Amino acid sequence: MTGRRATRRAEGGRQRFLRVRAILAGGLVLGVGCTFTLAAWNDSEFAAGTFTASSFQLESSVNSGGAWLAHPTSGSGATMAFNAAGMSPSTVNYAPIWIRTTAGSLSGTLTLQGASNDNAALAAALAYRVVRYSSGTCDSSQFTAGASYLVGTSASKVPLTTSGAATAVAANSLSPTQLCFEITMLASADNSLQGTNVTATWEIRGASDS
Repeated sequence: MTGRRATRRAEGGRQRFLRVRAILAGGLVLGVGCTFTLAAWNDSEFAAGTFTASSFQLESSVNSGGAWLAHPTSGSGATMAFNAAGMSPSTVNYAPIWIRTTAGSLSGTLTLQGASNDNAALAAALAYRVVRYSSGTCDSSQFTAGASYLVGTSASKVPLTTSGAATAVAANSLSPTQLCFEITMLASADNSLQGTNVTATWEIRGASDS
């Protein structure tokens, strides 16, 4: 009897051991299954763009067919070809300037700023007008009633310190903007101004369209 009980206890122990092993094995299988469930594949794509800023630059010439140069500061301003020596009351002088953008530049607008000067008394005795023109010579024939006035009108001249209306300038060196300046010494110029001189400097301020 004792031997049979011992045999049954031994068999029952093996079964419990097998059941425990089965449970542990199941636990291991479940653990492995969870690991596979959490796994994922990853991939990425990247894109890049290169951006270049546009430019807006001006240059000018004071002679028809002459050299085009940049004059970006008042100290390096282009010298307009006025025949200004020996002006007397009521005399008039004319001079042209051509402005254009540089190659590859955007289009824009030009706005003439009132002149600075180094002799306020003589500058006050001068008046001016400016027109934009497309052909012909820069002289009195440009200042008609139908002209495109940036400064003054067909009937009036204004102080040198007066700024002008805006006008367009084409892109990429095309179609230079031609301006004709008319400078008049007023009939009321004081006798004490004889032999004096003045340098007037205008800024032609440009702004791009975009």
